[in-house]
Amino acid sequence: MTSNPISGLIPRGSLGLKLLLVCALVLAMGIPLMTVGALMEGREQRARQVTAEIGAQAGGQQVIGGPMLVVPYRRTIEVTTTEGQVSTSIERGRYIVFAQNGTADSQLAVSQRRLGIYRADSFDATTNFHAEFDPAAALEGLDPSYTFDWAQAQLVMFVGDSRTIRDAAELRFANGDTATLEPTSDFDFGQAAIAAGQWDYSASPPAQAFRSLQAFAAPAPLGDAPEPFVVDTRIVLGGAQRFAVAAFAQDTAVTIAGDATATRAQGYFQTNQGVELTGEGFNAQWRVPFVARNMPKAANLTSFNLGDIANHDMAVSFVAADDIYQGVRRAIEYGIMFIGIVFLATLVFEAVSGKKAHAAQYILVGLAQCVFYLLLLSITEIIGFTQAFTIAAAATVLLLSYYAGASFRSAAVGFKALLGLSGLYGAMYVLMTLEDFALLAGSVVAFAVIAATMIATRRIDWYGRAAPAGSTTE
Repeated sequence: MTSNPISGLIPRGSLGLKLLLVCALVLAMGIPLMTVGALMEGREQRARQVTAEIGAQAGGQQVIGGPMLVVPYRRTIEVTTTEGQVSTSIERGRYIVFAQNGTADSQLAVSQRRLGIYRADSFDATTNFHAEFDPAAALEGLDPSYTFDWAQAQLVMFVGDSRTIRDAAELRFANGDTATLEPTSDFDFGQAAIAAGQWDYSASPPAQAFRSLQAFAAPAPLGDAPEPFVVDTRIVLGGAQRFAVAAFAQDTAVTIAGDATATRAQGYFQTNQGVELTGEGFNAQWRVPFVARNMPKAANLTSFNLGDIANHDMAVSFVAADDIYQGVRRAIEYGIMFIGIVFLATLVFEAVSGKKAHAAQYILVGLAQCVFYLLLLSITEIIGFTQAFTIAAAATVLLLSYYAGASFRSAAVGFKALLGLSGLYGAMYVLMTLEDFALLAGSVVAFAVIAATMIATRRIDWYGRAAPAGSTTE
């Protein structure tokens, strides 16, 4: 009977051959992991769509701009032709004048709206505006050919979606007079900051556009001369997912506070000290001086895009429904590594104990770990990542520990597996919660596992069977 030449190189029962088989099985486990990953992507896309629908019903993502002064003008332009003839034309248009100083103080009452298993944060926002105007100072140095009709000046504000305004907005002036803001379609805001229901949370400054910004106007308290004046107003409106205040004044100070804790600061401008979280909610503050605003004190609306005002915003957003998938995604990305760690630990146990595990047992253990990620995904959608990880990890650790004890017919082996797997899944959770340092932590874990394996198997004869207990190799 002829002998197989390969058997002479790698004897039957060789731990080296078993190691190659285990490596192949680890790679094979990537197939069910990719299936779970594809399923997660589909669920995440569905969550985004449903979250956008919920948010749209609540008023969508809101941006609000405080009082701005718009003044009609008339200008006589003389043009000299090549033949030396002089012709005149009348140009009519509007100038926008920004308040010298402006403040906005917003209080948000945040709640959750649900549709099936999906949810989105909605809010009712009460914003108090204060604006101090000095039109003459803002227009100082302007070409004297401009003639302004101050009696027809208007104060203008805008919001992202007016459907959820709770009460009539009224302007209050220092002399006690009031004026009610009324809807107007006289202003073109061009491309504004964000798309209703489709905000890209990774973009800063905003990169997408509202379907429209809705403007409101009221007569300004000016006669024939541009005297300084002060105006206050309050607007109450609803929305969802994101609330922003535009830098409506030359020097703008904004405070946004609310009763939610899962909040992040966004927008074109950075906060002074980040979002301050308290036991009652959050508080975020901004101050944008004139030099940082990167806009003029006044501008001709013929060439100035009003949408740029909305683009220069200060905002808070609430944790989007699809954010719950971030932890699951990171867990799946490191799935092969953790499955490999369990397989490698089992192989080392075989080598040092003399007991054997069949390839089918490795496959079952690997599939159980893949099902862990499926459990994690499905439970996370219901109760959140932390609780879902605890439940899915506990079930998987108990199952694998029982299987290890039963397979090797040893309660001690099962108990050791319980301790080892508990530590492994605990390390996995820590790794999943680290955002900036996840790669570093994963690399350290992988190095530590490889180092421990090399030390534990340094006396193993990989060409044959494990060294007998008590034997040494010099």
